[in-house]
Amino acid sequence: MTVHRHQLLLLLLIVKSIGAVDDAHQLERWVSCVSEIVRQNADIVKHELNAYTLSDGAAGYRFRDDLLDRLLPLLATHTNSALFTFNLARYERTVDFNQHNLVLILMDDLRQFETHLPQLVAKNVEHRGYFLLLLVPTTSDSSISSAAEHHQIADMFRQLWDVRIHNVVLAIGYRETVRIDLHVNDPYGPGCCGCSRPKPIAQCHDGKLTNGSPLYDRFERNLYGCQLRVACFEREPFMRFVNTDDASRTGRNQSHRRLTGIEGNLVELLATHLNFRVTVVQPTDGRMWGRIYPNGTATGALGLLLQGTVHMTVGGYFPYPKLLTTTTQSHNYYMTDLVLAVPEALATFSPLEQLLKPFHLTIWVVVALELAFGFVALHPYAVSLSFWRAFIGESMPGSATPRRTPTRFVLVLWIIHSTLLRECYKGSLVGYLTEATPLNDIHSLAVLLQAGYRFAMTETIYHKVFDESQHRFDEGQLQLIESADGPAMLEQTIRTGDRLALAYTREEIIKFNEHHRTELNFRTSDEKLLTFHFAMYFKRSSPIAAAFDWYIRRVQSTGFITRWHHENLDMRFERPTLAHSGQAEVLQVRHLLGSYLLLTAGLLLATLIFTLELLWAQCTRPLPPNATRYPYLHELAYRRIR
Repeated sequence: MTVHRHQLLLLLLIVKSIGAVDDAHQLERWVSCVSEIVRQNADIVKHELNAYTLSDGAAGYRFRDDLLDRLLPLLATHTNSALFTFNLARYERTVDFNQHNLVLILMDDLRQFETHLPQLVAKNVEHRGYFLLLLVPTTSDSSISSAAEHHQIADMFRQLWDVRIHNVVLAIGYRETVRIDLHVNDPYGPGCCGCSRPKPIAQCHDGKLTNGSPLYDRFERNLYGCQLRVACFEREPFMRFVNTDDASRTGRNQSHRRLTGIEGNLVELLATHLNFRVTVVQPTDGRMWGRIYPNGTATGALGLLLQGTVHMTVGGYFPYPKLLTTTTQSHNYYMTDLVLAVPEALATFSPLEQLLKPFHLTIWVVVALELAFGFVALHPYAVSLSFWRAFIGESMPGSATPRRTPTRFVLVLWIIHSTLLRECYKGSLVGYLTEATPLNDIHSLAVLLQAGYRFAMTETIYHKVFDESQHRFDEGQLQLIESADGPAMLEQTIRTGDRLALAYTREEIIKFNEHHRTELNFRTSDEKLLTFHFAMYFKRSSPIAAAFDWYIRRVQSTGFITRWHHENLDMRFERPTLAHSGQAEVLQVRHLLGSYLLLTAGLLLATLIFTLELLWAQCTRPLPPNATRYPYLHELAYRRIR
């Protein structure tokens, strides 16, 4: 009996030692596999690792401790990279961490991760990070490879896809084999559009990866004809919808909406290379691009994007914090300026401005100082009059000719100076009056405000530009409009000729002038209100954003955007129709209206002065001493005496 007990105890010790050896070999395989994965993606995860276990049993904690005890020294002694930072707290309990770090989660069952998922989603507010899930089962291969287990894995990946956690690798180990299978999500494939089904991508045999394919940041370059919904709207020359008839395989003609324009051509080119179909979804709330508000609500195209109605939106947006933290943006493919557009009009000049325009203010000031100094220095009235007659070009009487040689020399110099000044003025006046009337000055916002223009723009543009600006609008000078009302406002303004300045891009104004051929065009101011970029916007951490960004950079570098710009914009329509034609105009009476008005004013002033002089002389003339005020008064008195 005692011998049998000793044999049974020896057998148990042998089995336990064999199990311990198997556990040690299994641990070494896991350590080598995880170390290989972490080293290959060290730069992506910024050398930061967050590791913890979901198991509640002692075996799970012991396996985590043994794994980390061997893994951390290997990573710390890795000489080809920077030092690693380790965080052993659970993901939802971390306070300060990198959103791109690698989260290593150990578990015994997938149901443990399903229970942990809501806490993971609540913490991952930016929808970033890289996750490595280690499933260390205690069952045999047959149970792991069962249909129920595969269904559970597929359901887990589908849930991660719905909460926008895409960079996930599931490592499944087996006790009876030496391999560890690595599974990732496969969102696009034949018969699969965003289904996120599990896909075995690599294996670890004895701790060595057998496939060099990237485990994280895999962007699809083939969407297998899946349909992508794009929130956009017609806005030439950037986006235009063209209906074309395509013959289907059944012989029936089906209407297909094709996109053209600078942005439309880009979307069509990406659809060809990435193999997807485009479905246009237009905002129905009266907004175009829309906006994301601090409370999380959104309108327009951005509202459709955040609601999940569309996969992406294209267009020009003003960057602001809520937009940048809620969406993922592609590389900007086009830059444009927001300017003020007004109907072209000719400049108006008063008759006095037409006479003064040939000379600059400096010349007129010098002439005025010369005349003032001459009249002050020449006291005698006759000499001052001769000085003025020489200036205006009249002949001088012989008595006014000075007899002294220095004075005669100064008079000659003054006559030559006056002659040159008069001839220059006459030549400049004729040239100025015969050239075409210039366009009015609209080069800056301050000039438009001074000229009395009214302004029309969206509320977003108004707050973006003028909240911190020194310019302020008077009551009734500003009109806030919706983006969708812009084209109708342009047509009404060019038809009525209102002095209204609209905030628009130069490209859209050029296209409007091309489509609406009238006697007048819109002109754009030289001052830039804003400079913004055009890009594609996706939901935060969208898996297709990287593929679009990769292709956009290459399309831009090959010059396609510049080519589409030249194809969709005719720069001839940027020139005003009232611009100078280059031909001189015949001098007519209307050109000399200012001179006639000045002559009339001078004659009226001379007549008034002459009248006043006569009245003054009549009132101040002294009476002769022998003259009486009433010469016939004595005769009246004599007759009365008689």
